[in-house]
Amino acid sequence: MKRLVAAAAFLLAFASASHAAQRIALPSPIAALSGEPPLAGGARTSAENVAHSVSASTKVAVAIDKAGTPFAVTATQRLDVRGVGDYFFTIGAPVFAVRAPADSASVPGMRTGSILWAGFNPGERVLVARATLEPAKAVPALPLRIHVGGGTVTLENATRVTVDTFTADAPRAPLVAYLSLLQGEVENGRTPLQTSVPLSSAPTSVRMAVTAPLHVTGTIGSQRVDLMLGARTRIHGSGRIDLRAEPVRHVDADTTIGGRALLQEAIRTTLTLARANQYGEFLGNPDPSGSSRTVYTYRTASPPHAAPIATVGRVRRTWVETALVVVALAAALAAGGAVWARS
Repeated sequence: MKRLVAAAAFLLAFASASHAAQRIALPSPIAALSGEPPLAGGARTSAENVAHSVSASTKVAVAIDKAGTPFAVTATQRLDVRGVGDYFFTIGAPVFAVRAPADSASVPGMRTGSILWAGFNPGERVLVARATLEPAKAVPALPLRIHVGGGTVTLENATRVTVDTFTADAPRAPLVAYLSLLQGEVENGRTPLQTSVPLSSAPTSVRMAVTAPLHVTGTIGSQRVDLMLGARTRIHGSGRIDLRAEPVRHVDADTTIGGRALLQEAIRTTLTLARANQYGEFLGNPDPSGSSRTVYTYRTASPPHAAPIATVGRVRRTWVETALVVVALAAALAAGGAVWARS
C-alpha cells in the first residue's frame, strides 16, 4: 500500500513538473495579423551585400465627401537611409502617380503596384515620395471610418481583427517580468521582442478580437476633438471635418491578476502592439528592423466632377435643302472622276 501511495505521489509530481517545464511562445508583437497594411506586400530591398538602416515615416492624406466617404488617398513617405553603398528599394503600393518633393535627395520611379528607389548612398540620404494611390485598393487598409448624417459624426475604428490564440494556467513571475520589459522597449522606441513563457496546464485554443487604439485629434466644424478611439464613438455636430488619426503603441497591463488571466493579458498586449505596429507601417519599410510611423489625416473636400459630354444638336433640313446637297455631292464626285481619268 505504501508503495502504491509513493508511486502515485511520484506520478503526480512528475506530471506537475512536466506541465511546469512546458513553455510556449507568446504572439509576436511585430507580426502582421492580416494581409494589409502594409499595402501590396510591403517593402523590400534588393541591394547585394549592403545593409542599410532605414527609418520610415508616412503621412496619409484622405479626402472625404460630405458623407464621410473617402474618394482620394495620397501618401507621402520619407525614408531616412543610413549606410554607404548602393540601394534598391521596392515599396509596394497601388500607385496612380508618384513624384519627389523638393526635399528629396533623389527621384522615385514607378511600376505597376510599386514605388522604386535606386542609387548610391554616400552615408546619409533622405528619400521622399508623394504617391497618389488607387482609392479602391488603399481605402480598405485605412484605420478609421467616418459616417456623417443626422447631425452626428460617427468615428469607427476599422482595425479590429479576430485571431486564433490560446489560454492556460501560468506562473505569474515570468509574465510580470516580460510585460515590464515590453513596456520599457515600447516607451524607449525600441522594437519589442517576442518571448516564451512556462505553463502550468495544457493550453487550449481560443479566439480573441484585437483592435489597435487610435489617437484622434482635430476639428469637426468648430468643435475640437481629442480622444482615444477603441471601437466607435458618435459626436453631435456638423461642418467641415479635419481629423488626424495615429495608431498608439502602449503597454498598460494589469499585473495584479492571477496567472491564467495574466497570461490572457500578456497575449492581448502583444497582439494589440502587433496591430498598432501594422497600421504604423502603411507603406512598409525596406529595413525589417527599422522604425516606422504613419499618421492619417481625413479632410472634407469636394469630389472632382466629370466634364460634361458635349452634345451635337440635330440639324433639320427641308426636302429642297436635302436635294441641293445631294446634287452638289454628285457634281463633286463627277468632277473628281473627270480629273482622275485625265491623270
